[in-house]
Amino acid sequence: MLRTILITLLAGFLAACSAGDSLASGPDPVMLTVHGDVTDTNRGAMEADREPLFARYDMAFDEARSFTRAELLALEQNEIVVRYPLGGAAHTFTGPRLSAVLGAAGANGERAIVSAFDGYQRFIPVADLRSRGVILALTRDGAPLTIGDYGPAMLVWPRDDDATLAGQNDDDWVWGVFAIEIVPE
Repeated sequence: MLRTILITLLAGFLAACSAGDSLASGPDPVMLTVHGDVTDTNRGAMEADREPLFARYDMAFDEARSFTRAELLALEQNEIVVRYPLGGAAHTFTGPRLSAVLGAAGANGERAIVSAFDGYQRFIPVADLRSRGVILALTRDGAPLTIGDYGPAMLVWPRDDDATLAGQNDDDWVWGVFAIEIVPE
């Protein structure tokens, strides 16, 4: 039952993103929305009847910064080679630093709530997302991350290169990311 609901919500979300209106920039649908304590917005309020995924997860906002895949690819791309899942094989993940994404949104808050399509959410200090070299991965081993895989976007931490992150579990490696809420405190 829950699977059916999630599939229905995801289908509605994807249909809304490709509608060619304020939610999309041309033919490239929105794939990430940053809302909350942000100042550089490019879209208006969440519309519950058109955006059932936001409504399902109680993500109401008056303004937000949305990003298409092209806009995320236009940001400087960074590469992290890391074993994922923890203890698994090494993979090369590529995408913009989350600090650049948050900067483009004018994010000012202290905490981020990173949300995935399946309802998984992590509360992560914005300072960690900015200072740790975390990327919003769009590809793995050169192939785009897709829905059903880890996509369309995934938080990737440089735990194999940063001794302070060595052994970090996978809890903060959110995949299927579609929204980030910036919370003042």
